[in-house]
Amino acid sequence: MTRKSIKQRDDDTVRTVLTYKPPFDWKSHLAFLHYRSIQGVEIVTGNSYARSISLDGMDGDFLVEFSEDNYNIEILINFPDSTQLYRIIDRIKSIFDLSADSKEIDNFLAKDEVLKPMVKKFPGSRVPGCWDGFEVAVRAVLGQQVTVKAASTLVSRIAEHHGRQYVSTMDELIYIFPDAGKIQKAKMDGLGIVTQRIAAIQGIADQVAKGAMIINSTVDTREFVEQICEIKGIGEWTAYYIAMRSLNDPNAFPYSDLILRRAVNAGEELTAKRLLKHSEVWQPWRAYSAILLWKHYGAILNQKAKKITRKRKNIEVI
Repeated sequence: MTRKSIKQRDDDTVRTVLTYKPPFDWKSHLAFLHYRSIQGVEIVTGNSYARSISLDGMDGDFLVEFSEDNYNIEILINFPDSTQLYRIIDRIKSIFDLSADSKEIDNFLAKDEVLKPMVKKFPGSRVPGCWDGFEVAVRAVLGQQVTVKAASTLVSRIAEHHGRQYVSTMDELIYIFPDAGKIQKAKMDGLGIVTQRIAAIQGIADQVAKGAMIINSTVDTREFVEQICEIKGIGEWTAYYIAMRSLNDPNAFPYSDLILRRAVNAGEELTAKRLLKHSEVWQPWRAYSAILLWKHYGAILNQKAKKITRKRKNIEVI
């Protein structure tokens, strides 16, 4: 992955272009981010991703656009401090896992008979990263035992009620997601979040705000999992999901995930212990195997939904 020149536009927006090494299934990557997007903080379309950001007390935003014609990613950054541009670009690279060698990873995972057809169907699958580790931690807690859509609704309510107002040239970006210090003291009753989840979120916020917990790629996954699981309401599924997306650990694997346990063998639900044992052959790329399995199971559900729709149409015709 290479970076082309950075250019300052007349309107103070900075434009740069990154080039990635194919394959990259960026459409599915964007679909993953879209399904989990935070209203007012993120905008995701079929070929772009935009969000509001905050660094060192300063607010801004960026827009990332993909093209089917080349392997370039065009980035527009709106931020008041130009010395932070490379930090912002590095985080964007993390969101899209641009440093991954997809060809090498695909070739390795395709050696496994379970993953081989999935790699063939979804080449260039990468692990969606994040802008901020604490934000993903909040989302992960809210995603416990609920649908992705329900979790997105709840995290969007937190942004609306506790985030800072933000004015952007992109009308839909209107909030800055609240940091740990704000969430630590926030009143979240009435947002539809169960008491135990609020306690868990604020437990994480307290640790992060005090500097006792760091959620980024500088942290060892095993140590992070042990630390965050000491907080009541946080289990290994939550911890490993955060590690996948925030710690940039290519081997993090939320083995207790229900969908992963169902996706390995059609019609059979593995125990978490059996899945963990099976996943040993996917090391050191288990995070990528999780993405493939989620995509595979999603495709199965979509196929079933289409069959049901066709049957209903046939009944109506009859």
